[in-house]
Amino acid sequence: MTTRLVLAAAAALLCAAVAAAGDPVLPPTKTRALFRWLESGLYRTTWVGEPAVHASATNVHGLNVRTWYSPILAEDLAAGTVPFRRKAGMVKELYFGGTDVIVGWSVMRKVRSRSAAGRGWFFFETLDGERPIARGRGAGICVGCHADGTDFLLSAFRPE
Repeated sequence: MTTRLVLAAAAALLCAAVAAAGDPVLPPTKTRALFRWLESGLYRTTWVGEPAVHASATNVHGLNVRTWYSPILAEDLAAGTVPFRRKAGMVKELYFGGTDVIVGWSVMRKVRSRSAAGRGWFFFETLDGERPIARGRGAGICVGCHADGTDFLLSAFRPE
């Protein structure tokens, strides 16, 4: 009986810890947690990435980039679902002039089912991997460009 209680208590604590941490597949919206998540590279193991680093279409995010799509965003793109579902996301690795070292990241995460002029998206960007230059729902500096995309997605790459 005591062993069952201990196991039940341990399971409850584990479930609480996982719930508090959020979905490990999604980028967190809190700055420190997001930096840790990006630095861990977890998205590279569970998301769909462009085949290689390539020249940026706009150079807004530097000369060279590579974009990764969350499983939900990849599914939505394959199915033609627009607007994208809540929890869709993407990470753009920023390489600037090189192709080997990630210097920063841009992140989009759908936090509401309606995009509402960008307020349904959480945006984040760091150009140095240490300080955000944009962060928040509907971040103006991001929405200004991304409003021209398909539900704010500008990248032309489509996962298979």
